[in-house]
Amino acid sequence: MSFTTRCAYPLLEALQEQLGVERYRFHVPAHTASGNFWSRYDLTELPGLDHLFAPRGSIARAQELAAAVFQADRTYFLVNGSSAGLAAAIAALCRAGQSIVLSRHCHRSVAAGLIVSGAKPLFLPAPEDEFGIPAGPTSAQVEAVLSGLTAAPAALLVTSPNYWGISCNLPAIADCARRAGIPLLVDEAHGGHFIFHEDMPTGAAPAGASLWVNSAHKTLGALTPGAYLHLRQNGTVDLDRLEAALALFQTSSPPYPVLLSLDLVRGRLHEQGREIFAEALHTARQARRQFDLLRRFCCLEQADLPADCSLDPLRLTVRWADAAINGFRLYNSLHQKHRVALEMAGARYLVAIIHPGAPEKAVPALINALQEAEKTAVSGPLSGITGPYPIPEQRMTPREAVDAPARRVSWREAAGAVSAQLVTPFPPGVPVLYPGEEISGELLERLAADLRQGVHFQDLEPAAPESIRVVSV
Repeated sequence: MSFTTRCAYPLLEALQEQLGVERYRFHVPAHTASGNFWSRYDLTELPGLDHLFAPRGSIARAQELAAAVFQADRTYFLVNGSSAGLAAAIAALCRAGQSIVLSRHCHRSVAAGLIVSGAKPLFLPAPEDEFGIPAGPTSAQVEAVLSGLTAAPAALLVTSPNYWGISCNLPAIADCARRAGIPLLVDEAHGGHFIFHEDMPTGAAPAGASLWVNSAHKTLGALTPGAYLHLRQNGTVDLDRLEAALALFQTSSPPYPVLLSLDLVRGRLHEQGREIFAEALHTARQARRQFDLLRRFCCLEQADLPADCSLDPLRLTVRWADAAINGFRLYNSLHQKHRVALEMAGARYLVAIIHPGAPEKAVPALINALQEAEKTAVSGPLSGITGPYPIPEQRMTPREAVDAPARRVSWREAAGAVSAQLVTPFPPGVPVLYPGEEISGELLERLAADLRQGVHFQDLEPAAPESIRVVSV
Protein backbone atom coordinates (compact mmCIF):
# COMPACT_ATOMS: atom_id res chain seq x y z
CA MET A 1 0.00 0.00 0.00
CA SER A 2 1.33 3.44 -0.87
CA PHE A 3 0.83 6.65 1.08
CA THR A 4 0.03 10.07 -0.25
CA THR A 5 2.45 12.94 0.47
CA ARG A 6 0.18 14.21 3.23
CA CYS A 7 -0.30 11.61 5.89
CA ALA A 8 -3.99 10.71 6.23
CA TYR A 9 -5.76 10.36 9.58
CA PRO A 10 -9.11 8.71 8.78
CA LEU A 11 -10.40 8.58 12.34
CA LEU A 12 -9.42 12.16 13.14
CA GLU A 13 -11.13 13.39 9.99
CA ALA A 14 -14.31 11.44 10.75
CA LEU A 15 -14.43 12.72 14.34
CA GLN A 16 -13.77 16.31 13.31
CA GLU A 17 -16.52 16.11 10.72
CA GLN A 18 -18.87 14.84 13.43
CA LEU A 19 -17.87 17.69 15.75
CA GLY A 20 -17.98 20.31 13.03
CA VAL A 21 -21.76 20.57 13.30
CA GLU A 22 -23.42 21.79 16.49
CA ARG A 23 -25.80 19.06 17.61
CA TYR A 24 -28.27 18.46 20.38
CA ARG A 25 -26.73 15.33 21.84
CA PHE A 26 -28.92 12.63 23.34
CA HIS A 27 -26.38 9.82 23.30
CA VAL A 28 -23.70 8.29 25.52
CA PRO A 29 -21.23 9.05 26.99
CA ALA A 30 -22.49 11.56 29.52
CA HIS A 31 -19.60 14.03 29.19
CA THR A 32 -19.96 14.90 25.50
CA ALA A 33 -20.41 18.59 26.29
CA SER A 34 -17.39 18.96 28.60
CA GLY A 35 -15.08 20.20 25.85
CA ASN A 36 -11.55 19.10 26.83
CA PHE A 37 -9.40 17.67 24.04
CA TRP A 38 -9.90 13.96 24.60
CA SER A 39 -13.42 13.98 26.02
CA ARG A 40 -14.79 15.89 23.06
CA TYR A 41 -13.68 12.99 20.85
CA ASP A 42 -15.23 10.41 23.18
CA LEU A 43 -18.28 9.73 21.05
CA THR A 44 -20.23 6.62 20.18
CA GLU A 45 -20.95 4.75 16.93
CA LEU A 46 -22.66 7.67 15.22
CA PRO A 47 -23.22 7.83 11.46
CA GLY A 48 -19.84 8.32 9.81
CA LEU A 49 -17.77 7.06 12.75
CA ASP A 50 -17.74 3.36 11.79
CA HIS A 51 -17.81 0.27 14.02
CA LEU A 52 -14.85 -1.52 15.60
CA PHE A 53 -16.31 -4.92 14.68
CA ALA A 54 -16.75 -5.34 10.89
CA PRO A 55 -15.61 -1.77 10.07
CA ARG A 56 -16.27 -0.35 6.62
CA GLY A 57 -15.36 3.34 6.95
CA SER A 58 -12.83 5.38 8.91
CA ILE A 59 -11.74 2.56 11.24
CA ALA A 60 -11.25 0.21 8.31
CA ARG A 61 -9.14 2.79 6.48
CA ALA A 62 -7.11 3.56 9.63
CA GLN A 63 -6.40 -0.14 10.14
CA GLU A 64 -5.29 -0.50 6.51
CA LEU A 65 -2.83 2.37 6.95
CA ALA A 66 -1.54 0.83 10.19
CA ALA A 67 -0.98 -2.52 8.45
CA ALA A 68 1.21 -0.80 5.87
CA VAL A 69 3.32 0.91 8.55
CA PHE A 70 3.74 -2.24 10.66
CA GLN A 71 4.52 -4.52 7.68
CA ALA A 72 1.38 -6.62 8.12
CA ASP A 73 -1.31 -7.83 5.73
CA ARG A 74 -4.00 -6.85 8.22
CA THR A 75 -4.02 -4.87 11.44
CA TYR A 76 -6.78 -4.80 14.05
CA PHE A 77 -7.11 -1.98 16.59
CA LEU A 78 -7.31 -3.23 20.17
CA VAL A 79 -9.01 -1.13 22.85
CA ASN A 80 -8.59 -3.75 25.58
CA GLY A 81 -4.82 -3.93 25.21
CA SER A 82 -2.53 -6.60 23.83
CA SER A 83 -4.18 -8.86 26.40
CA ALA A 84 -7.35 -8.97 24.29
CA GLY A 85 -5.35 -9.66 21.14
CA LEU A 86 -3.41 -12.54 22.69
CA ALA A 87 -6.48 -14.15 24.22
CA ALA A 88 -8.46 -13.80 20.98
CA ALA A 89 -5.61 -15.19 18.88
CA ILE A 90 -5.30 -18.30 21.07
CA ALA A 91 -9.06 -18.81 21.04
CA ALA A 92 -9.03 -18.54 17.24
CA LEU A 93 -6.05 -20.86 16.70
CA CYS A 94 -6.87 -23.60 19.23
CA ARG A 95 -9.80 -25.90 19.84
CA ALA A 96 -10.58 -27.92 22.95
CA GLY A 97 -8.09 -30.71 23.47
CA GLN A 98 -5.49 -29.33 21.07
CA SER A 99 -2.07 -28.39 22.38
CA ILE A 100 -0.19 -25.12 22.03
CA VAL A 101 3.55 -24.78 22.62
CA LEU A 102 4.34 -21.61 24.52
CA SER A 103 6.96 -19.92 26.63
CA ARG A 104 6.61 -20.28 30.39
CA HIS A 105 7.21 -16.53 30.58
CA CYS A 106 4.03 -15.57 28.72
CA HIS A 107 1.75 -12.85 30.08
CA ARG A 108 -1.22 -13.84 32.22
CA SER A 109 -3.65 -12.85 29.44
CA VAL A 110 -2.59 -16.05 27.67
CA ALA A 111 -4.50 -17.96 30.36
CA ALA A 112 -7.76 -16.39 29.18
CA GLY A 113 -7.19 -17.79 25.70
CA LEU A 114 -6.35 -21.21 27.14
CA ILE A 115 -9.47 -21.24 29.31
CA VAL A 116 -11.83 -20.15 26.54
CA SER A 117 -10.33 -22.46 23.91
CA GLY A 118 -9.81 -25.49 26.13
CA ALA A 119 -6.29 -25.91 24.76
CA LYS A 120 -3.54 -27.79 26.58
CA PRO A 121 -0.39 -25.71 27.19
CA LEU A 122 2.99 -27.32 26.50
CA PHE A 123 5.52 -25.04 28.15
CA LEU A 124 9.00 -24.35 26.81
CA PRO A 125 12.00 -24.19 29.18
CA ALA A 126 12.31 -20.99 31.21
CA PRO A 127 15.97 -20.46 32.19
CA GLU A 128 16.88 -17.48 34.39
CA ASP A 129 20.24 -15.95 35.28
CA GLU A 130 21.55 -15.44 38.81
CA PHE A 131 19.61 -12.16 39.11
CA GLY A 132 16.24 -13.77 38.27
CA ILE A 133 16.12 -12.41 34.70
CA PRO A 134 14.79 -14.86 32.09
CA ALA A 135 15.97 -15.21 28.50
CA GLY A 136 14.75 -17.33 25.61
CA PRO A 137 13.42 -19.68 24.57
CA THR A 138 16.16 -20.47 22.06
CA SER A 139 15.41 -21.85 18.63
CA ALA A 140 17.12 -25.10 19.66
CA GLN A 141 14.74 -25.47 22.61
CA VAL A 142 11.75 -24.80 20.38
CA GLU A 143 12.96 -27.31 17.78
CA ALA A 144 13.56 -29.96 20.45
CA VAL A 145 10.03 -29.62 21.84
CA LEU A 146 8.34 -29.57 18.43
CA SER A 147 10.30 -32.54 17.10
CA GLY A 148 9.45 -34.58 20.21
CA LEU A 149 5.67 -34.31 19.72
CA THR A 150 3.72 -37.14 18.11
CA ALA A 151 1.04 -34.73 16.82
CA ALA A 152 1.49 -31.19 15.58
CA PRO A 153 0.30 -28.52 18.05
CA ALA A 154 -2.22 -25.90 17.01
CA ALA A 155 0.29 -23.06 17.33
CA LEU A 156 3.56 -21.81 18.78
CA LEU A 157 3.57 -18.74 21.05
CA VAL A 158 6.63 -16.85 22.27
CA THR A 159 7.11 -13.57 24.11
CA SER A 160 9.72 -11.39 22.43
CA PRO A 161 10.92 -9.07 23.82
CA ASN A 162 10.19 -9.90 27.43
CA TYR A 163 9.74 -7.33 30.21
CA TRP A 164 13.53 -7.09 30.63
CA GLY A 165 14.03 -6.18 26.95
CA ILE A 166 15.44 -9.58 25.91
CA SER A 167 14.36 -10.81 22.48
CA CYS A 168 14.39 -14.31 21.02
CA ASN A 169 15.93 -15.25 17.70
CA LEU A 170 12.58 -14.81 15.97
CA PRO A 171 13.71 -15.60 12.40
CA ALA A 172 15.05 -18.99 13.57
CA ILE A 173 11.93 -19.67 15.67
CA ALA A 174 9.71 -18.72 12.72
CA ASP A 175 11.61 -21.28 10.64
CA CYS A 176 10.81 -23.90 13.30
CA ALA A 177 7.12 -23.04 13.06
CA ARG A 178 7.15 -23.16 9.24
CA ARG A 179 8.79 -26.59 9.22
CA ALA A 180 6.15 -27.82 11.68
CA GLY A 181 3.38 -26.29 9.54
CA ILE A 182 1.94 -24.25 12.42
CA PRO A 183 1.31 -20.54 12.97
CA LEU A 184 3.73 -18.48 15.07
CA LEU A 185 2.07 -16.04 17.47
CA VAL A 186 4.40 -13.46 19.01
CA ASP A 187 3.64 -11.39 22.08
CA GLU A 188 5.59 -8.32 20.98
CA ALA A 189 3.72 -6.04 23.35
CA HIS A 190 6.95 -4.35 24.47
CA GLY A 191 8.58 -4.29 21.01
CA GLY A 192 6.32 -2.25 18.74
CA HIS A 193 9.22 0.14 18.08
CA PHE A 194 11.64 -2.47 16.75
CA ILE A 195 10.84 -2.00 13.06
CA PHE A 196 11.52 1.74 13.16
CA HIS A 197 15.30 1.63 13.60
CA GLU A 198 18.01 -0.71 12.35
CA ASP A 199 19.76 -0.77 15.75
CA MET A 200 16.79 -2.58 17.31
CA PRO A 201 16.42 -6.38 17.50
CA THR A 202 14.63 -8.15 14.65
CA GLY A 203 10.90 -7.81 15.19
CA ALA A 204 8.02 -10.19 14.58
CA ALA A 205 7.07 -8.68 11.21
CA PRO A 206 10.40 -9.12 9.36
CA ALA A 207 10.93 -12.46 11.10
CA GLY A 208 7.77 -13.87 9.49
CA ALA A 209 5.31 -14.32 12.37
CA SER A 210 1.72 -15.23 11.52
CA LEU A 211 0.18 -13.07 14.28
CA TRP A 212 1.75 -10.55 16.64
CA VAL A 213 0.60 -7.91 19.08
CA ASN A 214 2.09 -4.50 19.91
CA SER A 215 1.05 -2.51 22.97
CA ALA A 216 0.98 0.94 21.39
CA HIS A 217 0.58 2.53 24.82
CA LYS A 218 3.74 0.82 26.17
CA THR A 219 6.38 2.00 23.70
CA LEU A 220 4.68 3.98 20.90
CA GLY A 221 2.79 6.76 22.68
CA ALA A 222 -0.89 5.82 22.31
CA LEU A 223 -3.43 6.10 25.10
CA THR A 224 -3.74 3.20 27.54
CA PRO A 225 -4.70 0.45 26.72
CA GLY A 226 -4.45 0.97 22.95
CA ALA A 227 -2.73 -1.84 21.03
CA TYR A 228 -2.52 -3.51 17.63
CA LEU A 229 -2.99 -7.10 16.50
CA HIS A 230 -1.17 -7.75 13.22
CA LEU A 231 -1.74 -10.62 10.78
CA ARG A 232 0.24 -12.15 7.95
CA GLN A 233 -2.10 -13.98 5.59
CA ASN A 234 -0.08 -17.13 5.03
CA GLY A 235 -2.95 -19.60 5.30
CA THR A 236 -2.39 -20.52 8.95
CA VAL A 237 -5.09 -18.31 10.51
CA ASP A 238 -8.87 -18.58 10.06
CA LEU A 239 -9.93 -14.93 9.67
CA ASP A 240 -13.56 -15.56 10.55
CA ARG A 241 -12.62 -17.25 13.83
CA LEU A 242 -10.12 -14.53 14.64
CA GLU A 243 -12.56 -11.67 14.07
CA ALA A 244 -15.29 -13.47 16.01
CA ALA A 245 -12.87 -13.98 18.91
CA LEU A 246 -11.84 -10.32 18.88
CA ALA A 247 -15.50 -9.36 19.25
CA LEU A 248 -15.71 -11.64 22.30
CA PHE A 249 -12.67 -10.21 24.07
CA GLN A 250 -13.17 -6.52 23.31
CA THR A 251 -15.74 -4.09 24.64
CA SER A 252 -18.86 -3.44 22.59
CA SER A 253 -18.47 0.26 23.53
CA PRO A 254 -15.11 1.09 21.95
CA PRO A 255 -13.49 4.29 23.26
CA TYR A 256 -12.90 6.60 20.31
CA PRO A 257 -10.10 8.54 22.07
CA VAL A 258 -8.10 5.29 22.27
CA LEU A 259 -8.89 4.47 18.64
CA LEU A 260 -7.93 7.99 17.63
CA SER A 261 -4.62 7.76 19.50
CA LEU A 262 -3.82 4.54 17.59
CA ASP A 263 -4.43 6.35 14.33
CA LEU A 264 -2.40 9.42 15.36
CA VAL A 265 0.53 7.31 16.56
CA ARG A 266 0.53 5.37 13.29
CA GLY A 267 0.71 8.60 11.29
CA ARG A 268 3.54 10.02 13.37
CA LEU A 269 5.53 6.81 13.10
CA HIS A 270 5.02 6.71 9.34
CA GLU A 271 6.37 10.24 9.01
CA GLN A 272 9.06 10.33 11.71
CA GLY A 273 9.47 6.84 13.19
CA ARG A 274 13.20 6.48 12.59
CA GLU A 275 14.01 9.98 13.82
CA ILE A 276 11.88 9.53 16.94
CA PHE A 277 13.68 6.36 18.00
CA ALA A 278 17.11 7.57 16.92
CA GLU A 279 16.73 10.31 19.53
CA ALA A 280 15.65 7.80 22.17
CA LEU A 281 18.61 5.56 21.30
CA HIS A 282 20.98 8.49 21.76
CA THR A 283 19.53 9.12 25.23
CA ALA A 284 19.79 5.44 26.13
CA ARG A 285 23.45 5.26 25.05
CA GLN A 286 24.26 8.27 27.19
CA ALA A 287 22.50 6.62 30.13
CA ARG A 288 24.45 3.38 29.72
CA ARG A 289 27.75 5.27 29.68
CA GLN A 290 26.82 6.99 32.94
CA PHE A 291 26.48 3.62 34.66
CA ASP A 292 30.30 3.58 34.70
CA LEU A 293 29.98 6.13 37.53
CA LEU A 294 28.32 3.53 39.74
CA ARG A 295 30.13 1.02 41.94
CA ARG A 296 27.42 -1.43 42.98
CA PHE A 297 24.95 -1.24 40.11
CA CYS A 298 25.46 -2.26 36.48
CA CYS A 299 23.26 -2.39 33.41
CA LEU A 300 22.33 -5.53 31.47
CA GLU A 301 24.16 -5.47 28.12
CA GLN A 302 24.09 -7.53 24.93
CA ALA A 303 27.29 -9.30 25.98
CA ASP A 304 25.48 -10.66 29.07
CA LEU A 305 22.90 -12.55 26.99
CA PRO A 306 22.90 -16.05 25.47
CA ALA A 307 24.09 -16.10 21.86
CA ASP A 308 20.57 -16.71 20.55
CA CYS A 309 19.12 -13.56 22.17
CA SER A 310 19.30 -9.81 21.60
CA LEU A 311 18.60 -6.74 23.75
CA ASP A 312 16.31 -3.75 23.38
CA PRO A 313 18.74 -0.85 23.87
CA LEU A 314 15.94 1.35 25.26
CA ARG A 315 15.33 -0.99 28.20
CA LEU A 316 17.72 -0.40 31.11
CA THR A 317 17.77 -3.42 33.40
CA VAL A 318 19.82 -2.49 36.47
CA ARG A 319 21.41 -5.40 38.38
CA TRP A 320 23.63 -5.86 41.44
CA ALA A 321 25.57 -8.67 43.06
CA ASP A 322 24.99 -7.56 46.66
CA ALA A 323 22.18 -9.75 47.96
CA ALA A 324 21.75 -7.37 50.91
CA ILE A 325 20.09 -4.80 48.61
CA ASN A 326 16.36 -5.47 48.37
CA GLY A 327 15.10 -4.40 44.95
CA PHE A 328 11.53 -3.87 46.08
CA ARG A 329 12.63 -1.59 48.93
CA LEU A 330 14.99 0.22 46.56
CA TYR A 331 12.20 0.75 44.01
CA ASN A 332 9.99 2.36 46.67
CA SER A 333 12.86 4.45 48.03
CA LEU A 334 13.70 5.86 44.59
CA HIS A 335 10.04 6.70 44.05
CA GLN A 336 9.49 8.39 47.41
CA LYS A 337 12.84 10.06 48.14
CA HIS A 338 14.09 10.92 44.67
CA ARG A 339 10.87 11.15 42.59
CA VAL A 340 12.32 8.55 40.20
CA ALA A 341 9.52 6.27 39.01
CA LEU A 342 10.69 3.03 37.42
CA GLU A 343 8.81 0.34 35.51
CA MET A 344 9.52 -2.72 37.64
CA ALA A 345 11.56 -4.21 40.46
CA GLY A 346 12.79 -7.66 41.34
CA ALA A 347 14.78 -8.91 44.31
CA ARG A 348 18.06 -7.98 42.56
CA TYR A 349 17.10 -5.83 39.59
CA LEU A 350 15.24 -2.69 38.52
CA VAL A 351 13.84 -1.94 35.05
CA ALA A 352 13.80 1.56 33.54
CA ILE A 353 12.52 2.43 30.05
CA ILE A 354 13.88 5.25 27.88
CA HIS A 355 10.97 6.70 25.93
CA PRO A 356 11.14 9.15 23.02
CA GLY A 357 11.01 12.71 24.29
CA ALA A 358 12.38 11.86 27.75
CA PRO A 359 13.43 15.08 29.56
CA GLU A 360 17.18 15.78 29.58
CA LYS A 361 17.25 15.80 33.39
CA ALA A 362 15.62 12.36 33.69
CA VAL A 363 18.77 10.26 33.18
CA PRO A 364 20.97 12.33 35.56
CA ALA A 365 18.19 12.07 38.16
CA LEU A 366 18.23 8.27 37.85
CA ILE A 367 22.02 8.04 38.11
CA ASN A 368 22.13 10.44 41.07
CA ALA A 369 19.44 8.47 42.86
CA LEU A 370 21.34 5.21 42.35
CA GLN A 371 24.55 6.85 43.60
CA GLU A 372 22.73 7.82 46.79
CA ALA A 373 21.34 4.30 47.07
CA GLU A 374 24.86 2.89 46.88
CA LYS A 375 25.71 4.80 50.04
CA THR A 376 22.64 3.73 52.00
CA ALA A 377 22.21 0.16 50.65
CA VAL A 378 18.44 -0.15 50.94
CA SER A 379 18.03 -3.57 52.50
CA GLY A 380 15.09 -5.58 53.67
CA PRO A 381 13.95 -9.07 54.61
CA LEU A 382 15.70 -11.59 52.38
CA SER A 383 14.04 -14.78 51.24
CA GLY A 384 17.11 -16.96 50.97
CA ILE A 385 15.44 -18.46 47.88
CA THR A 386 16.80 -17.58 44.44
CA GLY A 387 16.49 -18.87 40.91
CA PRO A 388 13.38 -19.59 38.84
CA TYR A 389 10.10 -20.77 40.29
CA PRO A 390 9.65 -24.54 40.19
CA ILE A 391 7.64 -25.67 37.14
CA PRO A 392 4.47 -27.33 38.46
CA GLU A 393 3.14 -30.62 37.15
CA GLN A 394 0.10 -30.17 34.89
CA ARG A 395 -2.78 -32.35 36.04
CA MET A 396 -5.68 -30.71 34.17
CA THR A 397 -6.07 -28.19 31.39
CA PRO A 398 -6.76 -24.62 32.54
CA ARG A 399 -10.35 -24.86 31.32
CA GLU A 400 -10.96 -28.16 33.13
CA ALA A 401 -9.63 -26.70 36.36
CA VAL A 402 -11.67 -23.51 36.09
CA ASP A 403 -14.85 -25.45 35.27
CA ALA A 404 -14.38 -27.89 38.17
CA PRO A 405 -15.86 -27.32 41.65
CA ALA A 406 -13.39 -25.39 43.79
CA ARG A 407 -12.85 -24.27 47.36
CA ARG A 408 -10.49 -21.84 49.11
CA VAL A 409 -7.95 -23.36 51.50
CA SER A 410 -4.97 -22.08 53.45
CA TRP A 411 -1.51 -22.74 52.10
CA ARG A 412 -1.01 -25.29 54.87
CA GLU A 413 -3.75 -27.41 53.24
CA ALA A 414 -2.85 -26.67 49.60
CA ALA A 415 0.25 -28.81 49.05
CA GLY A 416 -0.51 -31.58 46.57
CA ALA A 417 -3.83 -30.04 45.47
CA VAL A 418 -4.65 -28.80 41.95
CA SER A 419 -4.87 -25.06 41.55
CA ALA A 420 -8.17 -23.59 40.38
CA GLN A 421 -6.64 -20.15 39.79
CA LEU A 422 -3.70 -18.20 38.45
CA VAL A 423 -0.98 -16.89 40.74
CA THR A 424 0.86 -13.97 39.13
CA PRO A 425 3.57 -11.63 40.40
CA PHE A 426 2.81 -8.19 38.98
CA PRO A 427 4.71 -6.80 37.29
CA PRO A 428 5.76 -8.53 35.08
CA GLY A 429 2.37 -10.29 35.00
CA VAL A 430 3.87 -13.72 34.28
CA PRO A 431 2.02 -16.54 36.09
CA VAL A 432 4.01 -18.87 38.32
CA LEU A 433 0.99 -21.14 38.69
CA TYR A 434 -1.80 -21.89 36.20
CA PRO A 435 -5.20 -23.45 36.84
CA GLY A 436 -4.81 -27.20 36.51
CA GLU A 437 -1.27 -27.34 37.91
CA GLU A 438 -0.27 -29.14 41.09
CA ILE A 439 0.67 -26.94 44.05
CA SER A 440 3.93 -28.20 45.52
CA GLY A 441 5.33 -27.47 48.94
CA GLU A 442 8.39 -25.95 47.24
CA LEU A 443 6.17 -23.51 45.32
CA LEU A 444 4.33 -22.48 48.49
CA GLU A 445 7.64 -21.81 50.29
CA ARG A 446 8.73 -19.59 47.41
CA LEU A 447 5.40 -17.69 47.40
CA ALA A 448 5.68 -17.05 51.13
CA ALA A 449 9.29 -15.86 50.78
CA ASP A 450 8.41 -13.50 47.94
CA LEU A 451 5.48 -12.05 49.87
CA ARG A 452 7.89 -11.25 52.71
CA GLN A 453 10.22 -9.52 50.26
CA GLY A 454 7.45 -7.28 48.97
CA VAL A 455 6.35 -8.96 45.75
CA HIS A 456 2.80 -8.00 44.71
CA PHE A 457 0.68 -10.93 43.53
CA GLN A 458 -2.23 -9.98 41.32
CA ASP A 459 -4.36 -13.05 41.98
CA LEU A 460 -4.03 -13.58 45.72
CA GLU A 461 -6.81 -12.44 48.03
CA PRO A 462 -5.67 -9.16 49.66
CA ALA A 463 -7.38 -9.98 52.95
CA ALA A 464 -5.99 -13.53 53.01
CA PRO A 465 -2.92 -13.71 50.74
CA GLU A 466 -1.82 -17.07 52.15
CA SER A 467 -4.87 -18.86 50.82
CA ILE A 468 -5.67 -20.25 47.39
CA ARG A 469 -8.58 -21.74 45.42
CA VAL A 470 -8.06 -25.44 44.69
CA VAL A 471 -10.04 -28.00 42.71
CA SER A 472 -12.37 -29.95 44.99
CA VAL A 473 -11.69 -33.68 44.82
